[in-house]
Amino acid sequence: MNAFPKGIKFCYEWRSYQSRILQELNDHIANGQFHLVAPPGSGKTVLGLEIMLRINRPTLIVAPTLAIKQQWKDRFTELFLQEGKPEWISMDITQPKFITVTTYQSLHSIYKESEISGDSENETIDDFEPEKYQEVTKSESARIQQEIVRLGFGTLILDEAHHLRTAWWQSMISLKETLSDVIVVALTATPPFDVSTGEWQRYVQLCGSIDLEISVPELVKEKELCPHQDYVHFSVPEGEELSMILHFREETDRFVLESLGDRRLQELLENHPWMKNPMEHIPEILDDPAYFSSMLIYLKHIGSNLYKEALPIIGMPEHTLPAFTIESFEELLTGILFSDERITDDLKLRNELKSRLSKIGAIERRKVRLLSTEKMNRKLTHSMSKLNSICEIVKFEKGLLKEKLRMVILTDYIRLLDLPVKAGDELPLVRIGVVPIFEKIRRDAGLHVKVAVLTGSLVILPTSEQTLVDEISKRYSIEMQWNTLAHDSSYIRADLTAVNRQKMVSVITEVFSSGEVDVLVGTAALLGEGWDAPCVNSLIMASYVGSFMQSNQMRGRAIRIDRNNPSKTSSIWHLVCVDRDVEDPGYDYNLLARRFRSLVGVSEKEDVIETGMARLELEKAPFTPSKINLINELTFAKASKRDQLFERWQLAIAKGREMTEELIAERSSLPRPYFLPHSMKALAWIAAFTVIGEVFDATNFLTNFRGVPLKTGLSLGLIVGILFGLPTIIKVVRLYMKHPSVELSMAEIGKIIYLSLYHAKAVHTPLQEGMIHVVADRMGNYTCWLMDGTTHEKNVFMNALKEFIDPIENPRYLIVRKTGNFIKRKDIHAIPGEIGRKKEYAQYLQVECERRLGDCELIYTRTVEGRKELLSARMKALSAAFVAKADRISGWR
Repeated sequence: MNAFPKGIKFCYEWRSYQSRILQELNDHIANGQFHLVAPPGSGKTVLGLEIMLRINRPTLIVAPTLAIKQQWKDRFTELFLQEGKPEWISMDITQPKFITVTTYQSLHSIYKESEISGDSENETIDDFEPEKYQEVTKSESARIQQEIVRLGFGTLILDEAHHLRTAWWQSMISLKETLSDVIVVALTATPPFDVSTGEWQRYVQLCGSIDLEISVPELVKEKELCPHQDYVHFSVPEGEELSMILHFREETDRFVLESLGDRRLQELLENHPWMKNPMEHIPEILDDPAYFSSMLIYLKHIGSNLYKEALPIIGMPEHTLPAFTIESFEELLTGILFSDERITDDLKLRNELKSRLSKIGAIERRKVRLLSTEKMNRKLTHSMSKLNSICEIVKFEKGLLKEKLRMVILTDYIRLLDLPVKAGDELPLVRIGVVPIFEKIRRDAGLHVKVAVLTGSLVILPTSEQTLVDEISKRYSIEMQWNTLAHDSSYIRADLTAVNRQKMVSVITEVFSSGEVDVLVGTAALLGEGWDAPCVNSLIMASYVGSFMQSNQMRGRAIRIDRNNPSKTSSIWHLVCVDRDVEDPGYDYNLLARRFRSLVGVSEKEDVIETGMARLELEKAPFTPSKINLINELTFAKASKRDQLFERWQLAIAKGREMTEELIAERSSLPRPYFLPHSMKALAWIAAFTVIGEVFDATNFLTNFRGVPLKTGLSLGLIVGILFGLPTIIKVVRLYMKHPSVELSMAEIGKIIYLSLYHAKAVHTPLQEGMIHVVADRMGNYTCWLMDGTTHEKNVFMNALKEFIDPIENPRYLIVRKTGNFIKRKDIHAIPGEIGRKKEYAQYLQVECERRLGDCELIYTRTVEGRKELLSARMKALSAAFVAKADRISGWR
């Protein structure tokens, strides 16, 4: 069999964007690859099947999970064949046929001749079930590989291609190399933009550059995704969690206070070689600038004057040295206890400090932690206060939607041992998981909802639904053994196996869709990717995962349209436990902020579509209990206005045409030309020669003409002054024409960065007029984005621009701008890593900076002088530690 039987075709109308993709298909596959990025719910599977038919060759389809693998067969038979599975389709890679559907781990077991390693994001969270042919002998592997070559697969479809980053990637490369003249079709909702350059290049090596990207706003506009909004529900640690955190804070506060008055620690630092003879230890100091600066900050804070002798090394005046902070003290103690080999004369003090900190629990992995520890971070992310948040959200959504509620709660672990084994055995709930969430909802008498559980190994349903589930099970040819829950007869449970799992997922999904269950609790591993239940209109993400990819996948379960409910809108709820009454809200909040970098939605402040947590207009830290209550009340008030989501999305969609990567920066962080010093220099020349001319006139140095006194000296002085100042005047005029506003100034910086990236071959689309856009908002922030170029090029550009604008860290090259005898200024910026790889690329950026910003100097930071300049720059960054960095978002423009 070399081609598909005639007459196979899609039996429905193509969506508008699908038609556009198919019309352009031949152009895209001309180079042997087609890479499509589209959100969950956009019909990637159906598109992949149609592309397979149009290429019309033997096809190998590879999916990340068994559930998604099964979907490919189901979609093809239902939407194209409208009949049972033909004999030329194989779901078993050990017996490949004209169409073969398999999983990445199965191919990995064949091409690596080892057990499945899987993708780290898929293991250990639910009952990971590898396929039956997990172990492949060497001879069997060779036979399968020969059969694959014999079939001559001409189409290779890689579904959810973002999984191809580690071991699976290498296996797929091996497979691809055995196939001649193969067309690779890569489909994903979430390309791994947040990986290293090397990983991205490997990803592109297999999948190709992104050919087309379909955005969430485009799909909402086409009514292929429903209007939706993200909401955050706040909580604070309670009970034992709060006691542990407060006790830790009390102990560390006492330790810091006593340490600041410890004369032995002061003498230890005053006698340190770096303090006594700093000029003799410059190379060592420059290798560890953070530790050195922490010494200076500590000595200044306790009133010692020895730090002043070391200040010239970093080129900073005394008043600009940063103030003492707990962070700087952490750096100091870590250096003293674990890395400073120059301290040899006071082991007793060091042992005493280490013993006290260990007793407090403030040492982790050879690092002192006085603000928070990994144990505290886990307390926040796994906080039991989130169970109360879940109940509050369930109660709110049930009251709002009533019988229309279809809520899914996704979390990471099942926690089967938390299920009571008999009546009266309900112990306090002490951790987050499927079973604890179910139990919390079940025990709350105020929640009048029908709750169920669906995981890879456990199903729980209300007893009242047993007749319905048995009827549906018969249609799927599955028989389940249901048992009443020992501690609550109003619920039944069943245990799943690899044999009945996929069918039972379909059965419970149908029960849920019918409305006989309105709250379904499950694992993100089973339901977070590939699970299709369009009825979901409320999602609680009780998962700890903050990655770009899995967050989008989970969220995609709720934003699909429901053909049976055209007016569907969805709410996506995120849970966060914050550290109360402190400036840093804590690890869990920061994890959530990272998640929001990839989540697209309508801003609460205006009708625009963008990513980032700022669009929710939340209150800022510190968070007190009263502020948290107010935030949650306001959030519920916003969430109650579901009827406005349709209009708000349409208004926002009308303002743009595509999603683009953006950078938001404050005015103070943007470098601008030195207009005033240059202007002062020009005026100084003019003034000097004018004064000289006036002196000549006053002494009658030049004669009168026909009795009329001439101010010839003044005139000549003015002319000569203008001539001497003309180069500076021209420079000011030229710079002002390029930088009449902060917006245009940021655009010029963008051009500097983009042209340098293009020269370094990090981007390949030439810079064109109008390609870089900048807008200002009412808050004094400036947003920059790139209109043209590939998605990856936009990502590279934004990363580089952020590096240039943000406080200095540890670049290979610096660009230094100095000016002034009258007004002295000095700005230092990091040359982005992609440009700083080679001196030639850095020099090109220097030339562009001089053209567009004024005179500047290139400094290589791996020399002694360069390290001194770098140290000075990093110290300045420390003194501005509370200035917000530039923020990466995506926006609909």
